[in-house]
Amino acid sequence: MPMKINYGASLFLLCLGLFAVFFILPLVYLFLMAFLDSGQNFVGFENFRTHIFQTHIFDALKNTLIVSLSSTMIGVSAALFCAYTLLRTGVGLKNFIHNAALLPLFVPSMMYGLGLVYLFGNKGILTTILLEPLNLSFSIYGAVGIIIAQSICVFPQSFILLYLALKSSDFRLYEQAKIMGISPIKQFFHLTLPSIKFALSSALLLSFILCFTDFGIPVVIGGNYMVLSVELYKQIVGQQNLNLGASIGIILLLPSLLSFFLLRRIEKNNQQELSPKATPYKINPNALRDRIGTAALFVILSLQLAVLLAVFLASIIKSYPYDLSLTLSHFNIQSNIDGLGTLKNSLYISFATALWGTIFSFIFVYCNEILIRSSLLKNAANFFMILPTAVPGLVLGIAYVLFFNQLDFKIGENLYLHNSFYALYGSFALIVLCNIMHFFSVPALSIKEAFMKIDKELGAMGKILGLSAFSMLKRVYFPLCLPAILESFIYYFLNAMVTISAVIFIYTSSNKVAAITIVHLDEKGFIEEAAALSILIVCINLIVKFTFNKIKNLSYKKFHIC
Repeated sequence: MPMKINYGASLFLLCLGLFAVFFILPLVYLFLMAFLDSGQNFVGFENFRTHIFQTHIFDALKNTLIVSLSSTMIGVSAALFCAYTLLRTGVGLKNFIHNAALLPLFVPSMMYGLGLVYLFGNKGILTTILLEPLNLSFSIYGAVGIIIAQSICVFPQSFILLYLALKSSDFRLYEQAKIMGISPIKQFFHLTLPSIKFALSSALLLSFILCFTDFGIPVVIGGNYMVLSVELYKQIVGQQNLNLGASIGIILLLPSLLSFFLLRRIEKNNQQELSPKATPYKINPNALRDRIGTAALFVILSLQLAVLLAVFLASIIKSYPYDLSLTLSHFNIQSNIDGLGTLKNSLYISFATALWGTIFSFIFVYCNEILIRSSLLKNAANFFMILPTAVPGLVLGIAYVLFFNQLDFKIGENLYLHNSFYALYGSFALIVLCNIMHFFSVPALSIKEAFMKIDKELGAMGKILGLSAFSMLKRVYFPLCLPAILESFIYYFLNAMVTISAVIFIYTSSNKVAAITIVHLDEKGFIEEAAALSILIVCINLIVKFTFNKIKNLSYKKFHIC
């Protein structure tokens, strides 16, 4: 009797195998390399003792902690203030403020470094207008510039988390507190903060991870202020010291892993559920409070808008401050040997990442939620869905260059194992795979949430009606998950367009992306062209986001999705 093949299990095992090869194995090899010398001999913690605690690397670690903690506190505090003011006061222009707060999501992180240079550099706009007439000096390069730029960069992620948490608050609790005579300040500390503690903890930890592992901002505006990410880049790309690079990568990974497990612990202890009887917050009229709140919001958001405006002006002014005539010649990127070719590469890679990443995420979740019954496989899949959140893109990029750029692995004395995946190094496919693994968690969890909302009785009803698994997928699961699928596509695309940390180590001259070109143009002194390329990326991201919002709205109407 021929053996019946379980295609669902086979497909799921294939997904797990791909995840193991392109995520787990490179990280395992990174860990091993940290304990080997250049001759692939085991040396234990020698790399850490000999190199990591050298003065310049230890100073880089200390500097990274200082700017990361400072940026996190400033960025999250500003995000909490904006979210609270929007939801708890009657400020005007709420839609405009909300959209402006999310604008950094569409912007390459390096762009904020460029904007700050044009505002506060030696001949910056604000330096010339405000500081020089008062005989004041201010250097934007170094820790101050990094902190300001990173604070803006982490602001939108924190704002989204805190805005959603505050929006779900139960107004009845505040009514009872008011009746009991509890002051608004005590209500904030004893009602508001406890109700958003998980979102606030998530914002703080995620922002710290982003700042701690950020590469784009320090390399543009850091000057001589050394941080770990830039030091890592110098060790691997400049000095080809792969073992030391692996050791620094482990150090960059530790805070992320610690934050990951800490968040999981907080999530388990956070048992608060929104009551079905909960009522939305009702804002009491107060004209003075609203005017002050509106002014404060515009002060906070004006900095990030000013930075974006400065970059735009840099892209259309011929040579600031010497020639203020307008031109579009910078958009030709003539000073770069690749011209606009790197932008085309970015579009190709981003589209491929979005397409194949969304397909992979949907199949992975579909198999896990519908086809697979094994609790062991389900638990493994659920763990894999959240694991990429613990691995910064910079660390994953290091792991990729170490693993896929190794022709043979030494497994014994004069004994080598050929690396079958070596052929992928330097290809577009490897960058796409790296991006898919890097950004996998959010799309997978979004699609999983969509599956969890589907009535389980639909599956049983389909079996009774004799519908095949493919018919159920086509007629039920895909239409109901379509909004999450579209959101996953746009998430992959936008992040692939602006990322630099995950691909900085694995690109070649033939597949260099626009985000890396921005850094190289800035290093060579062609800041105007770097600004022009940044503006092009922002415009593309905004157009794609707007288009997919229209498509998503049409899908709601077509499939009658609420």
